Amino acid sequence: MKNSTALQQTTKTLLPYFNWIATALISALGFIGLHWLRNPDKLAILGLSGLITIGAIGTWRWSWWILQVVRSQIYLRVVFPRWRRRANQIPVEDLPPVCFLVPTYKEKPWITERVFRAIATEAQSLAQPITLLVTSSSDAENAAIVKVLQSVDPNLSSIRLIQMVQTGEGKRKAMADALGELALLDLPENTIVALMDGDSELTPGTLRKCLPFFKMFPKMGALTTDELPIVSGSYIFSEWFHLRLAQRHYQMCSVSLSSKVMCLTGRFSLFRAQAALHPSFANQLEIDTLNDWLWGKFKFLSGDDKSTWFWLLKQGYDMIYVPDTIVYSIETISGSLVDRAYQNMRRWYGNMLRNSDRAIALGPQKNGWFMWWCLIDQRISYWTSLITPGLLLIALFQAQWLSAGIISSWILFSRPLMLIVVFWQRQSHLKPIHFPLLLLSQWSSSLVKIWTQMNLAQQKWTNRGNQSISAEGSGWVKFAKVSTSQFLLVSQTFCFVIVLLSLANLINPLEDLAGLWWNSQVSAASPTQIITAIDRGIYPNDGKDDSAALQALIKHLPSEGKVQINLPIGEIELLKPLQIQRSNTIIQGQGVGRTILLANFGSQIGDAAISIHPRQGKQFAKDIVKNVYLQGFTLMHNQSKTRDNAINGIVLEKVAQGGIKNLEIKTSGGRPLTLRQTQNVKVEYVTMDSN
Repeated sequence: MKNSTALQQTTKTLLPYFNWIATALISALGFIGLHWLRNPDKLAILGLSGLITIGAIGTWRWSWWILQVVRSQIYLRVVFPRWRRRANQIPVEDLPPVCFLVPTYKEKPWITERVFRAIATEAQSLAQPITLLVTSSSDAENAAIVKVLQSVDPNLSSIRLIQMVQTGEGKRKAMADALGELALLDLPENTIVALMDGDSELTPGTLRKCLPFFKMFPKMGALTTDELPIVSGSYIFSEWFHLRLAQRHYQMCSVSLSSKVMCLTGRFSLFRAQAALHPSFANQLEIDTLNDWLWGKFKFLSGDDKSTWFWLLKQGYDMIYVPDTIVYSIETISGSLVDRAYQNMRRWYGNMLRNSDRAIALGPQKNGWFMWWCLIDQRISYWTSLITPGLLLIALFQAQWLSAGIISSWILFSRPLMLIVVFWQRQSHLKPIHFPLLLLSQWSSSLVKIWTQMNLAQQKWTNRGNQSISAEGSGWVKFAKVSTSQFLLVSQTFCFVIVLLSLANLINPLEDLAGLWWNSQVSAASPTQIITAIDRGIYPNDGKDDSAALQALIKHLPSEGKVQINLPIGEIELLKPLQIQRSNTIIQGQGVGRTILLANFGSQIGDAAISIHPRQGKQFAKDIVKNVYLQGFTLMHNQSKTRDNAINGIVLEKVAQGGIKNLEIKTSGGRPLTLRQTQNVKVEYVTMDSN
């Protein structure tokens, strides 16, 4: 029995190290994949412009993330430790008085007991009693809270208790009424007001750690702390919360370096009384509205923490994050895990988006330059976060296994490294499950943000009696608003898809427009002459060489005008390379697998099956070939001829304006497609297979 207990204890001790090793191995696997799949020749076929654009976006996003991490480490290791040493020197007798405002609504008894037992314990750690105002759902809930407080402090000698019953009009109304009640108490001017939820548990020493900063920084209007989750009912949900709060930690540290925070969390934040008890503070908390250009003026349902944050930001207060103080966020999960996660994200990101526009409008003077850009970046990042999964899906649909492998390897390499940085020295333990949770969270949250941005007025709060608000209206008004919202959502999504396809080199809008212009110019100059190859002695499946006849046909074409050579269905045998030196030429097959050009020669005869280039010689050195298109056929090499002497498939040199479309290129060792000194050559729907 003792051996079993010792083994379990050893396993529990070593498990975090195994988790770190497993996460590092995932990253190493991705690095090996990137190294193994590197192939400059094949990557060039994917499109240089697309690779440069993807590289630029990736460099920007990762540089921004690294900057946030560096700033957070400066705050954690240099700036805040200096503040902490000064704060610890302030005697407890010199700390300002504290007033708690705690709204609670039909919480589970075990949660209520943990929350108020912690508050009572914290009250006893201070030199003067605290004021505790509780606004709950009923007298019975208030009575239960009194019993919990008396179990710690029987005579309530450290607590001045005030209890109210909510009117049933929501959390915002309850908090505003409670702030009005506190304003009547004639509290000392230097009082600090704590706004916290009824499902947040203070850890020992929270007040002693936080209160000194209000004496140190006279311009600071509020502060908030680190959080850790306590989740009952779902292991996955718990680990998702650990991941979110770990990400929040380094972001808050980074922004706090500029004496600002992105949110004063409703879980637990401390405010100066001159701010929290100001009449306009309570008014904004109770009735916070947004006048949207599409939905009109509507009231905020949730997001009271964002309203208080915006009020302080607008008034010019500083705000800081206290990273060494933890408040436990208690959650109970039941029912559908997916639905709960979706509803939470809708509420979180809706609150963020409804407030970010007006915060950005305050400008850098109120926000500070760094946080102002952070707010702008929030509006961009939910699009850029979808580039990687979008390109991966395109690669899978197109059966571009090399591209899919490279993207997958990059995800395997980079995301675990991100997790290692985020969880470094956190009380939350890094686990391999955080890797898929990170991917799902990043990608699904981006989709939710995109939908929410176009539906700001639609709000739902399942945790508070399943409340909901919508500003759609009725009749034609509703139809116009909803239709406009849907149109904007679809049009933005369409533009993003176009960008993705452009990055994947499936389309190139600029080249397509240039091609349309060029084609229109050529068509206007002269109509296309159609030549049927079979009428010129090029017969398929006859076992004879067709390269000489096809080369002679191309050579004797008129020097001017646009010509299209239609190849027949069947196998056309090439015993020599095919060279195209004429502009305005189209080689058109009857479809992939139907028209087959079989290169039946080795490298001793030529280095490519089809070459497109200007005429050779010094007098033609500056010439280029324009408007040449190959489309609708399969090009393959005779394996017996090319096993030892591999040749390339198609080579384009000094070609401007052309296209390789609807082709299948099969080589046995050479490069399927080579582009040299070319521009505006469109490659689409091309399958390449090379051993």
